[in-house]
Amino acid sequence: MSRINMNNSRAISLSAQESAPSVSWKTPEVLVPFLGLLYSGLYLITVIAPYLTAGGGSSPFILILVPFIVLFLVLSFGVWKKNRFAYVGSVVLSVVFLLLEGSFAADALASPSDFATFFGVVTVILSLIATFVYSVMGTRMFWKKPMGPTQRRMMATSSAFALVVVGFIIGALVIGALAGATEARLLGGATGDVSIVSGASSPSNPQFYSPSPFTVAAGHEVTWVNRDGTTHTVTSNATGLFDSSNMLPGATWSHTFSTAGTYQYYCSLHPFMKGTVVVTP
Repeated sequence: MSRINMNNSRAISLSAQESAPSVSWKTPEVLVPFLGLLYSGLYLITVIAPYLTAGGGSSPFILILVPFIVLFLVLSFGVWKKNRFAYVGSVVLSVVFLLLEGSFAADALASPSDFATFFGVVTVILSLIATFVYSVMGTRMFWKKPMGPTQRRMMATSSAFALVVVGFIIGALVIGALAGATEARLLGGATGDVSIVSGASSPSNPQFYSPSPFTVAAGHEVTWVNRDGTTHTVTSNATGLFDSSNMLPGATWSHTFSTAGTYQYYCSLHPFMKGTVVVTP
């Protein structure tokens, strides 16, 4: 009878090992996806917080990012608990987010003078790439039977990849800082009647368009110049009256005001950015 009980206990033990391999949280397949997902979620919170305090809670930008924040944080907890379905979700979420935010990321990477945005984009992109790679490894690890002796070698390889990612992040930030300083000097030399100031993409910036209000006589042309490292627009509050479309960093755009009056405008990409032109007779 005792032999039967021992066999049953051994079978139960083996079954438990197959369904949930005993893996330390310190292994890269657990630690990297957990940190990557958690960092991405927390960073996005810092991105939307100024918009919310500025009253832009209904902005499509916010409505898109909030579900990602929830998923990043939930999946990071699931990965920490070594849930196999959380690993699959981590793979899918990393790919979807990188694809959807690709155009914004490319714009930010092309304008390192806005170093805060550049820093966030670089770290999030590389973190999610690492998250994807290690989530694939983790999915294989937790969806299969306990790993054999080759696991030691795979752990060493995965650890080396993590160091490579960290090196890329550090290198990209150093290069971005140098390039950003150069770009900022070039943007500072651009001229126009009204400037889109550096840092305008942040709701906490004390000013967005300078000067505002800007006064001009009827029949005169007003030129805007984008001195920020982010794309902006000059869009009339009155639909169809005037719209610059996207202005890349350093770009200028002009509009002639033929009728006296007060004209309110904003940036369609950052609705909290508002300005005024006063046209005198």
